[in-house]
Amino acid sequence: MNHGVISKYFSGTNTFFARLAEGILRFRWLLLLLISLLTIFAFYEMRSLRMDNSNESFFLEGDPTKLLLEKFRDTFGNDDFVYVLIETDNFFKPETIRMIKKLAEDLEAHVPYVKDMKFLGNVEYMEGVEGGIEISDLIEEIPETPEEMGLVKKRAMNEPLYLDNLISRDARTAAILLECERYPDKKVDPRKEIPPVVYRILAKPEYANLKVYAVGGPIIDLEMDGIAAREMSVLGLTCLGLQMLILFWVARGVRGVVTPLLVVILSVFWTLAVAGILDWALSLVVAMLPILLICVGIGDSMHIISEFQDQQDRGLARREAIVKALALVGIPCLLTSLTTAAGFFSFLGTVIKPMREMGVYAAIGVILAFLLSMVMVSIIFSFGKNKKNVKEKERSEGRNDIFDRALKRIASLNLKYPRIILGIFVVLIMASLYGYSLVEIETNSILSISTDLKVRQAYDYVDSHMGGSMAMEVMLDTGKKDGIKDIEFLSQMETLQNQIDKHPLTWKTSSVIDTIKKMRRAMHENRMDYYTLPETRAQATEYLFLYETSGGEELDKQVSFNYDIARLNVRTKSLSTKDVRTFMSDIDRFVKENLDPSIKVEYAGIMSWVRAMSDYVAQGQKRCFILAFSVITCMMIIVLRSFKLGLISMIPNVFPVLIALGLMGFLDVYMSMPLMIMAPVIIGVAVDDTIHFFMRYRREFNRTGTYEEALKATLLTVGRPIMFTTMTLVAGFSVFGLSDIYTTVHFGLLAAFAFLWALLADFFLAPAMMLLFKPLGAERQISMDN
Repeated sequence: MNHGVISKYFSGTNTFFARLAEGILRFRWLLLLLISLLTIFAFYEMRSLRMDNSNESFFLEGDPTKLLLEKFRDTFGNDDFVYVLIETDNFFKPETIRMIKKLAEDLEAHVPYVKDMKFLGNVEYMEGVEGGIEISDLIEEIPETPEEMGLVKKRAMNEPLYLDNLISRDARTAAILLECERYPDKKVDPRKEIPPVVYRILAKPEYANLKVYAVGGPIIDLEMDGIAAREMSVLGLTCLGLQMLILFWVARGVRGVVTPLLVVILSVFWTLAVAGILDWALSLVVAMLPILLICVGIGDSMHIISEFQDQQDRGLARREAIVKALALVGIPCLLTSLTTAAGFFSFLGTVIKPMREMGVYAAIGVILAFLLSMVMVSIIFSFGKNKKNVKEKERSEGRNDIFDRALKRIASLNLKYPRIILGIFVVLIMASLYGYSLVEIETNSILSISTDLKVRQAYDYVDSHMGGSMAMEVMLDTGKKDGIKDIEFLSQMETLQNQIDKHPLTWKTSSVIDTIKKMRRAMHENRMDYYTLPETRAQATEYLFLYETSGGEELDKQVSFNYDIARLNVRTKSLSTKDVRTFMSDIDRFVKENLDPSIKVEYAGIMSWVRAMSDYVAQGQKRCFILAFSVITCMMIIVLRSFKLGLISMIPNVFPVLIALGLMGFLDVYMSMPLMIMAPVIIGVAVDDTIHFFMRYRREFNRTGTYEEALKATLLTVGRPIMFTTMTLVAGFSVFGLSDIYTTVHFGLLAAFAFLWALLADFFLAPAMMLLFKPLGAERQISMDN
């Protein structure tokens, strides 16, 4: 087709896509070779992909919470640990102690980066002796007589630091604690080396009769990696299978099935290759990426194929039909890709690092899917014989299927009841706003894991048998060397620890206060009435010195090298975000009202992570939506060349966001990290069909001159691909319902629900507004002779 023919068929900016189509067809073999080489390169780059689900990976450099975590590690060492719980009928049996001791020593000897290993057998036991104290292992030799075992049990069960920490109150659960040393700076994610060794040791035949549960930072990090990798492949393949079934139903011919699937598969591979090139670590949220790209990227191909088949039915030769199809839908497809990419780029409005990075990945993937759709659809459908000319009557009869009948019925309802339709949507919007006001935030990642998974069962077991799996580290900075030894400071720290101990959400606390009290008690014949703080600074200094010289090894975990910062460890059960915020707010208030202002109180640990994430989710959800809405609204105003029409076109896109958020509130679904990005995803994807609808509506209005005829023509042309893309979106996002992560399940099902309403908004709300508000101007008579 030469330029003269192009000018005959097309005008304006559409000429660019007509010429682009001709160029693709002219160099189709070269382009296929280039795509093959790029795909091979993508597979090569994907080898460098790595996962990172550690708590610190969620923060940007310089984040206050991350800086406090780094301060804690610089002061007290690595906060990573592995906590192994063993379920027994009774720990205090010689054979049980012997077996657990063997396991503990096996773990200590072979697990990498272990700085210290503790179990009930080797923990410190203080006893006053003539001239001082003696610090020894609680169980130096395994007791063989009932009397000896009874003494050991009495000592263990009377020690608050060990109870519900290394031994449960019913003595049926024992624990082994592996504390990690600081990881080498040049090592890439060394914590990943720890869990495989732990699992390998626990799987040895000699421990086969032990029922064990393992938790801790390295454990949950690796398990999350496994969940992400598994769901990326399993859910992605499931989504592809569903899309294939839908395409077999709605597409005409094998090429209509294979081509869209090939486009989205290549876009996923190329996007992951970009991640490998940028050396960005992947996280659990990236498991959503393949499904997002499959669902979103398939739309452009379906619109191009649908238009191509329509042009063939009108009598155009195969190549002319491809050129005409790209000329007609090229601009809408480009705009839908840009608006969807803008929706994903809006993730930059949050400071949560994995969400920001996934926004960039997804935006790149959308653009790649658009380019591949242009090229692959044009090339694959260019092969074959031309279709014989189909007469208008035959074409009309052949297309009068269930979809056309439904679209004609939809047009009829809009023409009869536009005001009633608009009123129904207004009521739904008001109800949704009320529902949204009920939504609360939840960022505790453990609570989001399915209870069917072993790692969640392990954490639940810790919560129910050993005092809780959640911890907070409170750092009390005196601001001066040896400030911890001041009796005034110790007294205030004891007051704070006692207050936290009394809090209904607290399970256990520990600090240097406990060590000093134990020393004083040991110096006074282990009498509990002396389990108190000393009366002078000199006594406190003496107890600390005596503890270290007697072989005590816990002090470096409780105080800084210069004795200027003290650590208070707080353990609770796995709390919801609401409870975490209440708990920390209560502590903040007590500190402000009762502690000397010169004592700087700071927090680290999982609780501070949960509170920070809840703040970031609340901020990010609003910022991402406002950013996406603002950018896409501007684009729609420019694209539709009308401020009024641009604003009207955004209402059908905001509506599905509101109704999904409203449903969250009515169903008591918490706002989480995945759901934080739901609003920009919905608005960025839903706008695709809206663009096709409004651009075609404008074209048909210019052709027919009336709103009614323009509506009928619009629904009978772009209505079919809009229905098809919505089917793929609803089916694809519903796949998230198979996830082992509850927040991902909520994201997928709510998004599917929203896209269904986005279709209804495009088919009912948008036509009602067009018919009532008449944003294209007055109707006019147009001669239809040509």
